[in-house]
Amino acid sequence: MTISNTAVGTKRYRIAADIGGTFTDVVVQDTLTGEFRAAKYPTTPSDLSEGILRAFGQIIDDFSDVEFAVHGTTQGLNALLSRSGSRIMLLTTAGARDSFFIMRGSRPRNEMYNNKFQRSEQLVRRRDTLEIGGRLDYQGKEIAKLKSEDLETAVEHAKANGIQSVAVCFLFSFKNPDHEIAAREFLEQNLPGISVSLSHEVAREWREAERAASTVADAYISPVVRRYLGIIESRLEERGLAVPLFVTRSSGGLMSIKQASKQPIQTLFSGPVGGIIGASEMTGRFRTPNIICADVGGTSFDVSLVVDGKPRVVNQTTLSGMDIIMPVVDIESIGAGAGSIAYIESGGLRVGPESAGAEPGPACYGKGGKEPTVTDAQVFLNRFQPRTELGGAVRVDRAKAEESLSEIARSLGIDAETLAEGILDITNAKMADAIRRITVEQGIEPRDFSIVAFGGAGAMHAAFIAEALEVTDVVVPPLAGVFSAWGMLHSPMRHDLALPFNRFMRDLDEDEIYRSFEDQASLAKAHLDAETGGSPEIDYQYLLDLRYDGQEYTVTVEIPQSRTSISEISEIFHEAYNQRYGHSHRNSPVEIVSLRLVATVPMGKHLASDNPPKRATQLKHSERDVMFRGRWVRTRIFDGDDLSLGDELDGPLIVDTGLSTIVVPPGSRLIVEAQKVMRIHVGSMR
Repeated sequence: MTISNTAVGTKRYRIAADIGGTFTDVVVQDTLTGEFRAAKYPTTPSDLSEGILRAFGQIIDDFSDVEFAVHGTTQGLNALLSRSGSRIMLLTTAGARDSFFIMRGSRPRNEMYNNKFQRSEQLVRRRDTLEIGGRLDYQGKEIAKLKSEDLETAVEHAKANGIQSVAVCFLFSFKNPDHEIAAREFLEQNLPGISVSLSHEVAREWREAERAASTVADAYISPVVRRYLGIIESRLEERGLAVPLFVTRSSGGLMSIKQASKQPIQTLFSGPVGGIIGASEMTGRFRTPNIICADVGGTSFDVSLVVDGKPRVVNQTTLSGMDIIMPVVDIESIGAGAGSIAYIESGGLRVGPESAGAEPGPACYGKGGKEPTVTDAQVFLNRFQPRTELGGAVRVDRAKAEESLSEIARSLGIDAETLAEGILDITNAKMADAIRRITVEQGIEPRDFSIVAFGGAGAMHAAFIAEALEVTDVVVPPLAGVFSAWGMLHSPMRHDLALPFNRFMRDLDEDEIYRSFEDQASLAKAHLDAETGGSPEIDYQYLLDLRYDGQEYTVTVEIPQSRTSISEISEIFHEAYNQRYGHSHRNSPVEIVSLRLVATVPMGKHLASDNPPKRATQLKHSERDVMFRGRWVRTRIFDGDDLSLGDELDGPLIVDTGLSTIVVPPGSRLIVEAQKVMRIHVGSMR
């Protein structure tokens, strides 16, 4: 891979944009040379498209030469978490009005013994939840016809209460969608411009409560996401973009902007997944198939696992107190980023989850922020002094960082240096705990993994997190500061299909299973043909949700696409169950709950290896005092562009790559590998 800082001189580009809470990252690939250029610009919350255009404006202004465009966004997620979505109405089967509000009566595990626990405010009000007559049985057969008079009542309610979006979740619609489709036709005919989300399209699966929650979430963010996508698309078209704009989906693949508008819920984790896909793409270059992805942005710390070169995709996630059904890369996210604010609570120091965001940003940015953040601590300790000014929008002022720290330091009776290191220690500890939740708590040993650090601040924290977890290997990829955007350029087009099955293995033969998969593959092909505008070469995965007789939850396993016997499929399940739980029940009947098909089409361009010769001249560097473990230590500062293949440097040292900073503490060593991959051996000099 070649990374260029010279002007783009070709006529065909591939572009990607990742809109974060603090910065908007963009990457432009020259398709003729394979060169990449990247830029950052502070996110513009009032008009997100402005931040994209300003970031791209540092590289290209005319989009008429773009052949491929993709972007990731957390617009829907932010609307959900901040409760800034639309007022919605929920239509349920008569008699099931309260099922959404009761859910399963459970509470988060970490709140199990909290007698003051309260659920988050629901996205839909009970008075906006209406019952609709009509009923299907568990097999999808009609018992009672859909009542048009109840739909007329719903229309009048929507008009009288300013309803912008409707969620429709009828019992057993995943078996037979006719009633939901008829309801949508009636609503759209009588409420022009209304947004309607149907449960069988959002989550075609059993589990009534989770299906309802998923549909409500989709309806809640739908007007916001559709409006946002329309603005982004039109602004880019005004600048000459003549190709479709793709959007990353929560499962790690791509979809057209048209599909994203149909299923906004699929964009919830659109931003963070790009880096995980990029990391899985580069496992060969990292020389390890098992990695912990550590993405430190301005607002959050996102961590995920790549096992055997593949991201971990789950079929259900919990968000804002709701269990939501959809394929999603398994990401643990906490409010610990470079913009996280430090404050005093009950006499002790706390950091995050509140962030200074893009506006006003950390105090050191000089844009009005007064409270100290993680970035201010890094700047004051001399670990962060960027050589770029992020499009002219940010100039770092160490004096303002010190000023923001001093007031809290006086309140705690300590000096600013101790406070700054304390802020970083707390932040690093929170990040290490987040990794433990997806490894140690699930029986996985983090020491068997390498940490891949990216995001603007990932490589500043990675060595310290690794030390806390006793991980010895940290990898910093090229373009780490904008790695999520880079990963989007390597994401495949993806389509997921689920088919409720509910049959015992003993009652089946393998032909019945494989015929069902082949039928789903035909549907997926038709969808992807339309999405890509051609007849692409499609890769398929056959997955089964399996459980033992009498169990409530399932284990998802992949089966070969070639005919495999029922006994062999059962054995795959027994082994997977044993690996997860430490035992299996080989004499118990096995039930198939759902068939899942994953269809993907590669969209990225694979690049040739780039192994430049070792440098013949002496490596130049500057020096400054940097605080490590309570001492100011004379530390070498390197320009990332000056480092070459084979360089081995002992810490303490700092590498400034322009869009990110790598901190190598005392006792560790940095090695520069092919394609500008930088590896830190943590504690190798102790």
